[in-house]
Amino acid sequence: MTIEIVVRGRNVDVDEQLEADARRKLAKLSKLASDIRRVDVEFSEVRNPRVADSQQCEVTVHLTRNLVKAHAAAPDARTALDRAVEKAGHQLDRVHDKRVHRSRPRHPGPASGPPSTTD
Repeated sequence: MTIEIVVRGRNVDVDEQLEADARRKLAKLSKLASDIRRVDVEFSEVRNPRVADSQQCEVTVHLTRNLVKAHAAAPDARTALDRAVEKAGHQLDRVHDKRVHRSRPRHPGPASGPPSTTD
């Protein structure tokens, strides 16, 4: 199954190299969850000279019944992308752990066999 990856910039031009890097890095997230339907990546810039981490990246991963969002800021767009992908990976790990944990029974049933009597 192919994942739809949408890369866009909000008031920022996204060059082909950055878009290719984003697609390559986000394709690796499919190893963490098999039900990823779509991944949105949005680059933006804070236009304030006092803000050192002016480049921002927001990654939204659409799963079957969940939505994972990760946001990161850095001095350059590639570092912001790396940080956001790392955060999204951690969140996908947590979603996976919850799914595995809940697939098992929460409370074990009573022990099988007749009740023991002590005289």
